[in-house]
Amino acid sequence: MTKVDQGGESLARSILESKAARARAMDPAEKFLAGPRLFEMVRERMLCGIRDRHPELGEAAVEAEFGRQMAAIRAREERGIYTPVPQGSIDDGPTGAP
Repeated sequence: MTKVDQGGESLARSILESKAARARAMDPAEKFLAGPRLFEMVRERMLCGIRDRHPELGEAAVEAEFGRQMAAIRAREERGIYTPVPQGSIDDGPTGAP
């Protein structure tokens, strides 16, 4: 590993540690609000990327592509988590309400 690579790793580690320290210092309300802020930041970056790759698309088409990409990401992340259960295979216990 070169000195430049080591310096880059050291800088990246330092930045990560700094971010982690700031996150630990946040109170619960700040942490709660950080999620939507981060999502909006990433959303804007994704929209910029879509516009950059597809300058011919109008705003509605850019939003539609964003939705398609988000659905693909979600499907990939959730693959195998949910499995269909055949109807009637779950024992609901005794039937009949009082």
